Amino acid sequence: MPREYALLMHPDQRRNALGDQRLKIRGADFGMGGTDFYEKEWEGIHFYDCIFYGVIHLTRISNCVFEHCQFPGSNFQAYHFENVLFIRSDTQGKAYLMAGNTSKNVRFVECDFGGKNQDNNHYGAIYFNQDVYYDNCTGQYMSVAGNGIVKYRNCNFGPVEIKNGESLNGNSVYATVLIENCKFKGKAKLGPSYSTSLTIRNCKFDVLDIGNSEVKGDVLIEGVEAGAIINIFNTARSITIRNSTFRGRNVRSPELYPEIYRSLDCGVDLDNRSDLQSVVLDGVVCGRDDGDFSVPNLIDDTASGSWIMGGVDTTVIRNCKIPKASLWLESANVTIENYEGEKASFVTSKIGSLTFRATAIAKAIDFTGVQVQTLDAKGLVRFAGQKIVTVDSNVHLP
Repeated sequence: MPREYALLMHPDQRRNALGDQRLKIRGADFGMGGTDFYEKEWEGIHFYDCIFYGVIHLTRISNCVFEHCQFPGSNFQAYHFENVLFIRSDTQGKAYLMAGNTSKNVRFVECDFGGKNQDNNHYGAIYFNQDVYYDNCTGQYMSVAGNGIVKYRNCNFGPVEIKNGESLNGNSVYATVLIENCKFKGKAKLGPSYSTSLTIRNCKFDVLDIGNSEVKGDVLIEGVEAGAIINIFNTARSITIRNSTFRGRNVRSPELYPEIYRSLDCGVDLDNRSDLQSVVLDGVVCGRDDGDFSVPNLIDDTASGSWIMGGVDTTVIRNCKIPKASLWLESANVTIENYEGEKASFVTSKIGSLTFRATAIAKAIDFTGVQVQTLDAKGLVRFAGQKIVTVDSNVHLP
């Protein structure tokens, strides 16, 4: 393809020959000649059914389309991406597609990132230093992320890492992340990530691993079905979980460790809990998960199940069914309304105002060490045989 090759190598010639028309290159093999393109600029090219392998490092890729292309084992990078569409393309295993400095309007549509080695030390990476959009993509054993506005819509992934943002030499870059209408089989690992905000909406997970992600602003998890959310955020200003179900499942490899069944971890690192202003759980349903995760309580030896930290200003738990919960609340205002459970531990919580409305915790409640300034417990349903522990607390129930 001597003509196409010449126009690809010399953007000025392409513009003179084609103007605003895209140069079409079909069925080309970009392999051992990758060094020919070192720090070249590709502009206004439509690649169709092409193969890119080996190392290809460019200066800029702009206004290009990669349609039905393959990147087997490729290390394909450019300093700058702008207005680039990858459609129905795939990596055919481990690969690196990355932007070093900037990425604007970069989209992957119906692409497959199919890594083959389940050891995450051997994952490839689809990573862009600014904005990137993944739509109807599939894949597994790959890091799929970005540093700017990062959106995942209608994707279907196996085990992946979606660690957005980064921290290098003490300097953090924060992404804004939306994950919507996606399905994840195996463990989806979000952290450690760095984001201004995180929204997860209408998604299904086997295990959602928060992994000490750092969120400067708000976390919204809505319409999610998952086996479990495990681990906590490093930081967040607010955490809202609505209309979501967490079945409770083993979150450790049974071949290596004793089983631990979890449903929900909701909180931030202890050193940063003063920054967590609001926690709202509304319409959350958890399964039974009788594992060996331990917290201090006097009800029994363990308080497995769901672990919930309160917001400094506000904690609301409404319309929830959580069989077994460990609640660590240092909140000015706590409202628990239309709540169903079997056991709940409030051990050592410090609360300004605590209000129960239609709260039915049937078997046991542990208020050990709890201090409450104002208590409205008229809505706490009492059951025959219900055990309530109030040792070293100022909780007095009628």
